[in-house]
Amino acid sequence: MTTYAYYPGCSIEATAKPYGRSIEATAPALGLDLREVEDWNCCGATAYMSYDHVEAFSVASRNLAIAEKMSSSSNGAVEVVAPCSACFAVLNNAVHYMAEDPKLFGVVNDALAAADLRYEGKVRVRHLLDVYINDVPEEVLKAKIIRDLAMVRLAPYYGCQIVRPKNEFDDYDQPTKFDDYLKLLGAQVAYYPVKAKCCAGTFITTQPEIAARMVGLLLKTAQEHGADGIVTCCPLCQFNLDNFQKEAGDYYGEEFNIPVLYFTQIVGLALGVPPGELDIDNHRVSADALLAKIV
Repeated sequence: MTTYAYYPGCSIEATAKPYGRSIEATAPALGLDLREVEDWNCCGATAYMSYDHVEAFSVASRNLAIAEKMSSSSNGAVEVVAPCSACFAVLNNAVHYMAEDPKLFGVVNDALAAADLRYEGKVRVRHLLDVYINDVPEEVLKAKIIRDLAMVRLAPYYGCQIVRPKNEFDDYDQPTKFDDYLKLLGAQVAYYPVKAKCCAGTFITTQPEIAARMVGLLLKTAQEHGADGIVTCCPLCQFNLDNFQKEAGDYYGEEFNIPVLYFTQIVGLALGVPPGELDIDNHRVSADALLAKIV
């Protein structure tokens, strides 16, 4: 098995529990050994970087320093993997900006010294979707697929974080790897030109009308192109698209009822994992119609 330092992030233990359960159900089956970063702390989320980037990178780098220590002592994890797109963006930005700015690197390490830690700059941060797509050989994945997804049409929603510059995952203008992965799993892929647009993030709490418009655009486009569901890789994106369909519908004068699943849940379905073990019934919008085409 390939070993990674796994940074779950706060949402996996709260609003994104179905994501966590589906990761637990699929990663080992695909030969991925995710070893949780010991005593990890909140990454600070993307808003903190706008407020004080030095403090934000110091908070994020504590996790990176701990991961480095794990790597040297556990004969395994050399990469930090994050399932949350916001966590990925924060940790990845910390790595890149400190590599480019020696002064920032020194200031952050001065802060870490108070906790008897030091970041050496040896971490590579990757999103979980990147790992599933690029580190599991195609023949290994295909050999484990036992459910036919050919009747299901899915809209791949990347969100705006994992395709930003300073990542190595996909083209930030026209990403295609998520599309190709869903096809590899056997599903149809809906044309989805808004796949890298923002879901409105925390505008839901501060600018609800703007958020309703942005969420509605994503739902409306999926519906117009015949998608049975939207598949995402970000807890905040899933939360917004799943929980605010009524508000979005009110804004557009339409009714939306589109299930929004995590990519790991689709992987689990393809691998034959029972839907209950993937927590699919724990989302707000029912996926029963989608499941009826698979199970």
